[in-house]
Amino acid sequence: MSSVDPSRPDIVVFMARASATLGRALPPPKDIFHFGGSSPRLADERLHLAIEGKKSATTSWPVPEPLHWGVGDLSVILDGAGRPRALMRTTSLVQCSFRDVEEDFALAEAEGDYEAYRTGHVAFYREQEGGEAFGEDSIVLCERFEVIYSAEARGEDDGLVEDVGAGQNRQ
Repeated sequence: MSSVDPSRPDIVVFMARASATLGRALPPPKDIFHFGGSSPRLADERLHLAIEGKKSATTSWPVPEPLHWGVGDLSVILDGAGRPRALMRTTSLVQCSFRDVEEDFALAEAEGDYEAYRTGHVAFYREQEGGEAFGEDSIVLCERFEVIYSAEARGEDDGLVEDVGAGQNRQ
């Protein structure tokens, strides 16, 4: 499960605003995370790509066990300062070896061409895991998603800032 408490006041306010804007009651998020490991800059860059609709996929490693979210579930995406900024719905989940990640999936991550995706992810995961062996045979989780609500698009800022903290290593 996410290390971020879904009952944290800013998450509760964010979900209430999303629910009101979308005109329906929403279930609690199954995950709360930020992109880019411990880098606030990467978290913000990837968040903006997702909000703009340019990023519609993310890769996770190591694969969380047990996997606590699935297709159709909602997740809150945090910015680099730890504020909730977007709500996404998972549209597909596929586990495969890193070598088998398809080019169209890599391009949906909006981080350059296929080779840039591969090179960047190897470097990212090796750095995040303190040198743990990540390579072609590593099993990754390939997740496709759609952003269904964005606080940025609505100009919302509740002023609550929390430390990003540890989370999933989604890239």
